Amino acid sequence: MEFNFYGITPNILDELSYESKLGKSLKNTLRKFNKDDIFKEIRNISRYLNSRKIDFKFPVSYRIKSYHSCLIKYDKYYPNMELNKCFNDLLGIRIIVDSYYELFEQDLSFFRLADMRTGKANDDGYRGVHLYYQKSNFHYPIELQINTKVDRQINDLLHMYIYKHTKSNLIGKEVRKLFDEGNFKNIEEFKGVIEDVLCDSEKI
Repeated sequence: MEFNFYGITPNILDELSYESKLGKSLKNTLRKFNKDDIFKEIRNISRYLNSRKIDFKFPVSYRIKSYHSCLIKYDKYYPNMELNKCFNDLLGIRIIVDSYYELFEQDLSFFRLADMRTGKANDDGYRGVHLYYQKSNFHYPIELQINTKVDRQINDLLHMYIYKHTKSNLIGKEVRKLFDEGNFKNIEEFKGVIEDVLCDSEKI
């Protein structure tokens, strides 16, 4: 059965895919491209996606990566990362699910899969599954970010209170562990736990 997840199909992803005008496979590393050309194209991609009038219904939403975020990512990964891996989420489609099992009942052969249900290799507390769809090596990838409602809430809180304030993965990992152990039930309790963890980390 062909992939059809909350109305997202390969045909829809093909329609949203942007073909690069840079004249090279996007599997080339960043150093092989002129920076000004890359960011001119990123502006064009943003205009292209905004013109598509994307209209997903809950529980599906999307965001187009900001120009500023792209600059930060470029500077972080230049010169050795492949362009298609650096800019693999210019369009990010977000889907909230009741259970990850419903995703794995689908044919995922169209995608590159990043399974973070139990954490990243270098765990920072994030939980979810990311799928990357790339029509060809000359098209920019599209990211599908799938989370349960609980994981999305915790990921957002970690982003708001942890990731923006520290580069240490250990703090996010510890906070997620505290959540899994039932140490807080709402945002006020969460803030208290965050303050305790951050305070302890500053003492180390």
